[in-house]
Amino acid sequence: MADKWSDQIRACGLFFISIVVLMVIPLVYHCFVFLTALPLWDSNPWSCAILLVCFHTLFILLVVSYWKVIFTDAGGVPYELDEAWISELNLAHRFGLEAEVSERVSENAENSPLTVPSAERKLDGRQRYCRKCRKFKPDRAHHCKYCGRCVLKMDHHCPWVNNCIGYCNYKFFILFCSYATITSFYVAVTIFTGFVALLIEGREIHFTFVEFEYVVTFCLMMAVTVVLTGFTGFHYMLLLKNMSTIEHVEKRDPTKKDQVNPFDLGRDKNWLQVFGDNPWVWFLPVGQATGDGVNWTTAESLQSPA
Repeated sequence: MADKWSDQIRACGLFFISIVVLMVIPLVYHCFVFLTALPLWDSNPWSCAILLVCFHTLFILLVVSYWKVIFTDAGGVPYELDEAWISELNLAHRFGLEAEVSERVSENAENSPLTVPSAERKLDGRQRYCRKCRKFKPDRAHHCKYCGRCVLKMDHHCPWVNNCIGYCNYKFFILFCSYATITSFYVAVTIFTGFVALLIEGREIHFTFVEFEYVVTFCLMMAVTVVLTGFTGFHYMLLLKNMSTIEHVEKRDPTKKDQVNPFDLGRDKNWLQVFGDNPWVWFLPVGQATGDGVNWTTAESLQSPA
């Protein structure tokens, strides 16, 4: 039953991507470029050029970010850690025996998942373990029932990109939301400005297919702007707190609401952890996430003496 539900969710993801790629993007591009900007070329070429340059800059960044967040793997538990579990815990007999086996594992075993520094453990102090995919779960990793595996620093499964959002593609997801919001707002304001100009000039407006396309595009862009402004702002808030959506939801648990986020290193370090140290590529859909997604620096480790 779970597999059937997961297949349906992934099918919906492909459907949503098809809507965006085959309907929304062509509609917005045609309305802005061919109906709004290019007709200005004869009367005001500078305005036309500025509109097109700004739009295509945002459009390219948006499409590339969308492509990257779809086709960049969110990050899975490294194979080496799976092998460590198999060799040290004897998975066929591990349930009920983990505590005894853990005591026999050398504390100096560098490749042992049992000795990886961890801020998140079970109530009995043992390492987190996923019973569904039978793998060691590093800090911030969670099991995605739609992808059928554990994802490093999992944020959520997004049907609009048909992919998990996690450690490896979170920057691209943030950029996609940002550029989608800015582009939608830019298109909506431009269309609205043109409509106001027509009213000021007193020109008669005929409701033809062109006007219908204008109305549909404007309403769509306004709706996207309103929804994504709050959504994108929420994720920037999480980013600056070094918290995923799952961790934010878990904090609503009355038993956990007073717990301090161990991964909050301060806004500057939290930002650099996602966007990297090079400010020239912060807002470009390029680069890789820092670290390995398994070992996480905690506020406590920064404060403890060397």
